[in-house]
Amino acid sequence: MIFGGLIAILTAIWIYRTAREEKIGNSFYWVTGSFVVYLTVQILMINFNSMIVETFDTDVSIECDAVDGLNARDNSDTSGIQLRQRECVDAWKDNNEDDNSDTAGIQSGTGGTFIGIIFELLPLVVPFFAVAFIRLRLMLKQPLSMATLFSGIKEMFIAIGQSFKSVE
Repeated sequence: MIFGGLIAILTAIWIYRTAREEKIGNSFYWVTGSFVVYLTVQILMINFNSMIVETFDTDVSIECDAVDGLNARDNSDTSGIQLRQRECVDAWKDNNEDDNSDTAGIQSGTGGTFIGIIFELLPLVVPFFAVAFIRLRLMLKQPLSMATLFSGIKEMFIAIGQSFKSVE
């Protein structure tokens, strides 16, 4: 989340500089709106990632607790606990014979490593693209192109770097 916060701050600076350079009124409204869009899209992407992981998760821990084998959802029924415990432990062992990772499903194996990296990057990248699109289409009212989508970012970093230089 640290990187998400840094990207959000840099995005707000980028929007503010664009509004001031292009002499667009209500620059703070644009910054506030872009920040709200950034956080909203980030939360949606985190929920989307969780939904994808839970949808393709093949772990039996939803039905059984792997530690003691009891039904994790309903422990109120005391009859048949030993039978349920044996069924859950057997199901857990059957599903985890060849898998030595902590989780199963979409994030297991080498491909799961790459999917995990993608799921970590999506909540950072997609909100930035959403704010860049809004900046281009609504704020600047320009046609969509890669050159204009990210225009002003280099100048922003140069200005930030120059702000740290001492005045002599």
